[in-house]
Amino acid sequence: MSPKAPVSAAGHLGPTSHDAEANHRLETSVEPTARERWLRLRGPLVIVAVLVLGGVVSALFQAGTGGGPLDPRSARQPGGRALAVLLDQRGVDVRRVDTLDAAMRLAGADTTLVVAQPDLLVSAQLDRLAGAPSRHLVLFAPGEKALTVLAPNALPAGDALARTRAPGCALPAARRAGAVRVDGPMYRALPNSAASLCYGDGTRGGLLRLTDEPAAPAGRVSAESGAGRTVDVVGMSTSFANSRLADDGNAALALNLLGGDRELVWYVPSLSDVPAPGTPGGEEPRSLTSLLPDGLRFGVGQAGVALALLMLSAARRLGPVVPEALPVVVRASEAVEGRARLYHRARARDRAAQALREATAARLSPLLGLPPNPTPEALVVAVAARTGRAGTQVRGLLAAPDAGGTRPGDDGSLVRLADDLDTLEQEVRRS
Repeated sequence: MSPKAPVSAAGHLGPTSHDAEANHRLETSVEPTARERWLRLRGPLVIVAVLVLGGVVSALFQAGTGGGPLDPRSARQPGGRALAVLLDQRGVDVRRVDTLDAAMRLAGADTTLVVAQPDLLVSAQLDRLAGAPSRHLVLFAPGEKALTVLAPNALPAGDALARTRAPGCALPAARRAGAVRVDGPMYRALPNSAASLCYGDGTRGGLLRLTDEPAAPAGRVSAESGAGRTVDVVGMSTSFANSRLADDGNAALALNLLGGDRELVWYVPSLSDVPAPGTPGGEEPRSLTSLLPDGLRFGVGQAGVALALLMLSAARRLGPVVPEALPVVVRASEAVEGRARLYHRARARDRAAQALREATAARLSPLLGLPPNPTPEALVVAVAARTGRAGTQVRGLLAAPDAGGTRPGDDGSLVRLADDLDTLEQEVRRS
């Protein structure tokens, strides 16, 4: 074996000096430079920057026209800006508020109070809103919780099939507007209540007007609001949105319902207006699991049981290992060379040096009459006696760094160690 021979198939993993230089050049050419990284990322970065800039510009232009459903400031399709403009043209002073404090402060006996999304209000807010001094209250698509407090004589009655319906009632505001597209929740009134039911089938309707409705929760009369108020429960609220206001008699009905007073307070509830837990009026904090629907929790439990049963049925004891022939025969030299490249790329010089020493020790043991896997000290003594070298020199080549062996500090030191081990093996064979 030549001292400058490449890695052998028997276990030598150390590359020669030419291989080390070639691998170093290959690694240097493959790794991208900072300029190459910039050129590669420049296109995606420009695209991201354009998208971000476009989003910022769009947000700035739409900052004054955004909002939720039936928001008088929103010019989007579900917004209510078109209706607010029509009311303003008729001389109605529309005041948009997004806090309950502002709504209670601006609402008066001769003011119409409109609540865009009553279901966003918590119980404390609903109780407070029920005592508002306004004699005319308009609720857009309220749920059962809001109806219980703000309109006790109204009950939800399912959803309507989307179609145009005639008024079907004697309410002047509805008769003057004519047919209106009904799409949304329907309501019905309790027996013996002063109510007008419109745009329905006689038992339920998309518009319910309750007169002499109590202005305080649970039928208690508020000292501020007097004996009662008129409450309009509008289930077909989407007909008053910007996208549908021009259809049928939607605009006329909206103006008739909301344009009766000179001032209109349009309350748009927001999550930021909800009292924080622990504060006066705030609800107790709820856990995350309590917010999930009961059906979802039951379904997750069933899925967990089914998964456990599936795992139990599929579990089985593994049998003995079955040997199989390799699909492809790889030459030993290629496997060793590939492993050496992995060591080189990971800069695992200690692992590579240990592999070289172990392979040399495995070949020297039968030549020296030693048992397999001899102790490092026995191998050092036998090699020193056979070659005449000093024990410290042999130990530096064959022993691990923690047992007195040398530690390669760079690729060149690793190559020299491979050459020295090769020379030492040749000396043992010739002796």
